[in-house]
Amino acid sequence: MIPDRVIELLHGPAFMQVGTRDAGLRPAHTFAVGAVVHDDRQTITVFVPESRSTRVLSDLKANGRVALGVALVSHEAYQLKGTYLTSRATGDEETALQEAYRVKWLAAVRQVYPDEIARPLVLGFAYRPGVAITFRVEEVFLQTPGPGAGTKMV
Repeated sequence: MIPDRVIELLHGPAFMQVGTRDAGLRPAHTFAVGAVVHDDRQTITVFVPESRSTRVLSDLKANGRVALGVALVSHEAYQLKGTYLTSRATGDEETALQEAYRVKWLAAVRQVYPDEIARPLVLGFAYRPGVAITFRVEEVFLQTPGPGAGTKMV
């Protein structure tokens, strides 16, 4: 079960990155803009830009292993590892969810960076068309810098 605090971060505003690896253990990653935690609290759907999804989807279909890094602009961070279930094109409802997520993310980034950096960083990120990637979470790790970093939570 995904801890409550991690669910809060997944719903924003947080920086999210999906990571995979190929058969040769070469990593791939892409940024995610928005996520939904399913009612079972073990399944997540993340939304990634289609333009940056080819390698990640190839890896997922080949070996099914996925990691999702989630971090606040300040410092708090978590990593979720699991098994790929499905992928599909995002729909209108998910695009609206992503837009709301970007608004929250922009507000968070503006607390740390001046607007001339924050706005292009957040609003200039192309996320449409998108791909919804669903996976089952099997492990959750604390990644916040400090003595507990790397500790398995679930």
